Amino acid sequence: MKKLIKVLMKKWWLVLLVWAAIILQCFLQLQLPDRMNSIQSIITQVPQPDDVISQIWVQGGYMLLLSLGVFVLAAFQNFFGTYLSAHVAKDLREEMFKKVNTLSLSDYSKFGTASLITRTTNDIEQIKNFLIMAIRTLVMSPTYIVIALVLIFTKDYTNPQLALVLAVVIPLIAICLVILLILALPLFKQLQINIDNITIVLRENLTGIRVIRAYNQQKTENKKFDEVNFIGSKTILKANRIMAGVDPIINIFFNVAYVAIFAFGYFLMEGTAIRETTALANQISGIVVVSQYSMQIMQSFIMLAFCIVLLPQTMASMSRINEVLKCEDTVKECDHSLFDENKFNERERGVIEFNNVSFAYPDAELPILENISFKTKPGTTTAIIGSTGSGKSTLINLIPRFFDPTKGEIKLDGYNIKDIPQKSLRENIGFVPQQALLFSGTIEDNIRFGNKDATEEEVLEALSVAQTEHFISKLPEGIKTFVSQGGKNFSGGQKQRLCIARALVKKPEIYVFDDSFSALDFKTDAKLRQALKKYTTNSSIIIVAQRVSSILDADNIIVLNEGKCVGQGTHAELLKSCPIYQDIVKSQLDPEEVEQTINMLNSIKSEGGN
Repeated sequence: MKKLIKVLMKKWWLVLLVWAAIILQCFLQLQLPDRMNSIQSIITQVPQPDDVISQIWVQGGYMLLLSLGVFVLAAFQNFFGTYLSAHVAKDLREEMFKKVNTLSLSDYSKFGTASLITRTTNDIEQIKNFLIMAIRTLVMSPTYIVIALVLIFTKDYTNPQLALVLAVVIPLIAICLVILLILALPLFKQLQINIDNITIVLRENLTGIRVIRAYNQQKTENKKFDEVNFIGSKTILKANRIMAGVDPIINIFFNVAYVAIFAFGYFLMEGTAIRETTALANQISGIVVVSQYSMQIMQSFIMLAFCIVLLPQTMASMSRINEVLKCEDTVKECDHSLFDENKFNERERGVIEFNNVSFAYPDAELPILENISFKTKPGTTTAIIGSTGSGKSTLINLIPRFFDPTKGEIKLDGYNIKDIPQKSLRENIGFVPQQALLFSGTIEDNIRFGNKDATEEEVLEALSVAQTEHFISKLPEGIKTFVSQGGKNFSGGQKQRLCIARALVKKPEIYVFDDSFSALDFKTDAKLRQALKKYTTNSSIIIVAQRVSSILDADNIIVLNEGKCVGQGTHAELLKSCPIYQDIVKSQLDPEEVEQTINMLNSIKSEGGN
């Protein structure tokens, strides 16, 4: 809850103003029983009817003004209390979003997409709803109690002994509320986990709807959702059954206290010789006023009870928010004060060097990469190939520091990448991930995502190199064509080429392609890579590939097997020296196909030269 208070205190002046309005509202509200007593005194003490009516009008007008003041103050603190709650929710969402964007992939995987979505939406909404009530209640309830008790003990027409009833009832209510809170808190924590599980199943069904329908698995998925939904509903019902006891308990104590005040007041009157009508009326009036003050105290406890009902779930939600906000990044940012940006900008560009790099995922028994060493040069292509699970994608994810190696070092132009600010490092890398992802907007917007300052000529050039002209030219709006969420209005190959163009327009010194040509036909693949060589003469290209045909002309091919480099060299060299590479080639191409592919590459090169 410290984090919640810290965010709330950013508007401390408004918090104090709202609290001042609440305190003043409570004070005015509690003046009404006192005015009622004044009217009672007027009726019993003023002998002339005309005087009685005129004074009743005066006291009634005063009560009307008090009620109007209470209304204005209540409206004021309701409006600004809601504003404060919305402000806190906005700040928490912004902080969560920024934090998630800085998490390394291992930290991100630890929480999971579904859980992060739930924490940023459902949990923060729960906190906001609690604050709307808590900003008022946590000040209003104690204020009512304190002012009411002070008035009971200071007014000459009230009997302080009647407050003994409250001295017994209030601790009993507090004890019951604490017990219910202790019982409910673990259930609300479990409830948030259940909501995460529901979100996971729902997200899987929405993203995999085509596969589910293709295999007629709707009933299976419905059953899976019903199971997690039932567990969630069971938890919330159990928690609500416990918290449902709050209101009845307070009402029981409230009614008992109300009756006890009159009974105790009667007992006190029995022991006192009261014969005068005026004295008797004052004594009864004092009991009534004390009962009204007690009613205000009990109502404040009812308001507090509503707040307490929300408190366990809010505490669980805030705990989950803090888990993300306090997560220490496993990929540490370098000390910017030790980084000389001017000297860095004068370096030789386009050289990535791996020196005995090993990597293991957290809690993994075995490393996924072991002692990997290679070096790239500007104007060359380095290809990485290997069987599924050999560590190809993990290897290139180390370059932009999505993960940090557990052993060894990676250098960019002679600088250890851990000593380069992440922003500066990634500005020099054009990264095309394995899963082609486009954002909502136009084609041009998506390409400019790589370089917002790119001119229209640069955008068109990047699209041309990525071999997109033949399908973009057929679109009525060209590069202004709208891209739906996730690029669903484009085929897999089209999305891959648009993602490649997004990296090209950036014009970095290092290009990293993670199996980014898999959806292209052989001819388009060959043309694209040939165009890439001309476009990236001053940059290094690193390609992860599954197809041998995509890397035949690479300057250096790295063969991975079970996380180890088992071969390195050109296609011709590896055919002689690397049995695993030979097996990969044989599994994909026969000798005639290899020769045909090489001839096709040579033909494309000669066409490009002409």
